[in-house]
Amino acid sequence: MKALIVDDHSIARRGIAQLLEAAFELEEVVGVQDGLAAVTSVRTLQPDLVIMDLQLPENPRGVALCAQLRNLAPAANIVIVTAFDRGGEIKQCLAAGADGALLKDTTDGDIIDALRRIVTGEVVISLGIAARLATDFVGVLRGDDEVVRLTAREREVLDLLAEGCSNREIGERLVISEATVKDFVGILLRKLGASSRLQAVVRASEAGLL
Repeated sequence: MKALIVDDHSIARRGIAQLLEAAFELEEVVGVQDGLAAVTSVRTLQPDLVIMDLQLPENPRGVALCAQLRNLAPAANIVIVTAFDRGGEIKQCLAAGADGALLKDTTDGDIIDALRRIVTGEVVISLGIAARLATDFVGVLRGDDEVVRLTAREREVLDLLAEGCSNREIGERLVISEATVKDFVGILLRKLGASSRLQAVVRASEAGLL
């Protein structure tokens, strides 16, 4: 695998390079500090994976850089790694062709897991970013002061949903069947007035249940 890291902080570039070395068999890793260097490098390197920050010192950057890199390397996986959950800008980057968006304060293990999933074709978004995107999409929680009461088990399932666990993973953690987990998820969706797992997490967060 060939990888390109676009970040204006040398320490961040070295740290990301170490994570990539732990996750993949790498042929070459190139680190650059601005958008101009990224455009030049992607032409010559033709990377399989591009990891880019949104906050760069010179143009192109952000959405414009993401779109240019996608055009120059159509087969590459492009991942936004940022310190801020900038919902609007990240949404535009995803529309421009990014394959994932991760927060820099994500643990090393979770970043490695996310990158491995992304290169297999998944779109992976950190929970904090996903919650911001969902909030922008669904609007604020209902303002009717309705109290949502959850059982202890429902709270356990909700906490694991917030961690991004699948039904199978929740079942393994709580030692219950997937069918039972599915029932609990359905109950949570109804109680929170949500139409999806992500929306349920967002509504629960804003209601102070997480």
